[in-house]
Formats: sequence, structure tokens, C-alpha cells
Amino acid sequence: MRSDAFGGTPRRELLARIERLHSELAAADMDGALILANTNLFYFTGAVSQGCLLVSRKAPPIFFVRKNPERARRDSELEDIVRIAAFQDVPGILAGRGFGRIGRLGMELDVLPVNHYRRWREIMNPVEIVDVWPAIRQVRMIKSPHEVNILRRAAVLADFMVNVARKNLREGITDVELAAIIEGEARKQGHQGLVRMRGFNQEVYWGHLLSGPEAASLTFVDSPTGGMGLSAASPQGSGFRKIGRHEPVIMDLVGALGGYIVDQTRTLSLGPLPDLLAKAYATAMDIEDALAVAIAPGVLAGDLFDLAQRLAADAGLAENFLGSGEMRAGFCGHGIGLELDEAPVIAGGSKVPLAAGMVLALEPKFSFPELGVVGVEDTFLVTATGVEKLTGAGYEVQVEP
Repeated sequence: MRSDAFGGTPRRELLARIERLHSELAAADMDGALILANTNLFYFTGAVSQGCLLVSRKAPPIFFVRKNPERARRDSELEDIVRIAAFQDVPGILAGRGFGRIGRLGMELDVLPVNHYRRWREIMNPVEIVDVWPAIRQVRMIKSPHEVNILRRAAVLADFMVNVARKNLREGITDVELAAIIEGEARKQGHQGLVRMRGFNQEVYWGHLLSGPEAASLTFVDSPTGGMGLSAASPQGSGFRKIGRHEPVIMDLVGALGGYIVDQTRTLSLGPLPDLLAKAYATAMDIEDALAVAIAPGVLAGDLFDLAQRLAADAGLAENFLGSGEMRAGFCGHGIGLELDEAPVIAGGSKVPLAAGMVLALEPKFSFPELGVVGVEDTFLVTATGVEKLTGAGYEVQVEP
């Protein structure tokens, strides 16, 4: 068992997750699931190893590990951890344990490369391979008390990062220099550095810290902010722009501890913002407050998005909500946990009902191409009676060095 600050994922927690997956597999008429992706491996085993987890509806889970099984046994509290020299060993081991040919086998087809899919189809030779990600997504959407406890600690780290930004913001500092100062201090507090995303080719480094008009420069990542980045190879996030007075500095950096992520955005400025941006920021605050009041089990995610759009339109800012012109984002929030882009998405038309245990990041933001971006973001836990805000940094915009 691990002896780090988080103590590992308890066995009872892992077994409860696997039992919930069993229910989803049964509902989808799958005989089992073969899990390969790191995030899902960690979720169901408590370890990240070069291996695979077989979850069968007819037998306890088997964790096959190809590289460093000793580390896997230290990190994971699953009982059945089997060392293999190659993945081709898996069928023989299963046959020796009385497994017959698997019928419908679930695999993570949303992220599994085609060549890996073909390789595993040949190795396992199931009757059929189907996508198991919808079943896993249903399980992971609801956070357990164990997960919420880690998320609370990540939220404290995110609040700390905002305070570091306030203390170090000064005229003439570059976006990337300020981001680096925050990163250095956060790492000393245990920030894991790695920020995982699920979507194909969606990648981010800690989030975005951006100032002035560059914040409104959109890029390939699904976000209402973008930035120029440091090169065309990494065309998002902080660059070498120097921060001036009376312009928005939007800090959208995540806190990440023990595998879990919280999202928080604050808008800062050296001196007061121009009136238009101040109005937009106040509107963003009002939208987040209204969404938080509206959250309750059973509410559809799409209804929250519709409410946010109506409030932006009522303020006369519809064309700048979540972007500008035709490039506006189609969501104002998202699930969060082990990955930054989890379900449910607070997007137009979403029929996903909210449920107690979901963790949501709400992010109403307004973008003005000639001025920059203002907005706010907090991470919320859906409860049986409403919502609890996990992040708690102050909302004051004006910073005086």
C-alpha cells in the first residue's frame, strides 16, 4: 500500500467502482471490459502501469502488468495482479483459469488507436468488440466521498495559486513569467503538473494565463480563451506579452492533486478595468450565481446553458459570450475530475440530468477581440439538495502592486 500524502485508493473504493461498472456492462449486454487507457486504469486499479485490466461479469478483476509489477502492487490494492512478459500472454493465462472465448468485449474505442485495436482484437479474439467508454463515463460522472475529499484539497491548491498571482502581478511582467512563478509555488505545494484531457488532440498545459487582447485569440483547444502561446508548435496559453495597466489578466489555471483536477478562473487588473469590461465581468458573476442557484438533481445540463445565454442576452452581451462572432464556444461548463473535460458538458441541447455526486466547473466568460477576456469559473459539487462550491478564491479584480 502507498505511503504518500493520499494513501492510495482504498480497496473498498476500487471494488465499489468495479461493481458499478458491472451494472453498466450488464445494461449494455457486455460480457466484460478490457481497460487500457491510463486514466481509467488509475480509476479502477489505483495505479498507472503498462498493463491492462480485465473486468469480467463472471469473475473478479485481473490486473495484468507488463512493466514494473512491483510498483503496481505497491500502488494498487487489487488482489489479483499478474505479471506478464507480453500482452500476448493474456489469453493463455485466462484459458488456464477456465475462461472461454469472450462474447461482447468492451474497449475504450473513443481513445484506442486503430493499430492497438487491431492488435487486441487478434490477441483476445472476442466474438465482438464494442465501445465501453459510455459505460465508464456513467460510472465516473458520480464522484465518491473519497474523490470529493481529494477534490477539496485540489481546490485549496487552486485558491493558493490565485493568491500567488495577486502577490506577483506587476506592470511589465510577461504572461509566461507570471505563470512560471505560480507554477513554481504550486509545485512546492504538491501540484502534480500533469493535466489530463479525454478529447482527441485536446491538450493543455496547466490552463491559460493571458492578458489583454491575446486572451481573445482563439486556438484549437475547446475553450473560450486561447492565447498565442510560445510558438506555432504550442499555439495556446501564455506568451511573452508584457502585462499593462487597466487591462484584464485572466487566470484559468487548474489545481491538480492526487490525480484530481479542479478548475478556477479569476480576472485581475492593475487598476480599474474599462467600463465595458467591468460590466461584462459583473454579468459573468451574475450568471455563475444564477447557474449555481439553478443546479439541482434532475435539472438538465442543457437548461443551464440556455439560462446562461438568456442572461448574457439580457445584458446586451450575447455576441461576446463564450467567445466572439461565429467562434463562440458551445458550452459554459463541464464535468471535471481525473480529466479536465469530463461529462456532463453544460452545452445547448444536452439532455443529461444532473445528479448528486457530479462535479461541475461553471465558466461564464466574455471575449472582446480588441480588449481581452473577462470572466469567472468555479468548481461545484452537486448535492442531494443543490450545490456546494469547492473553490473559494476572492473575486476582487483590481490589484495594486
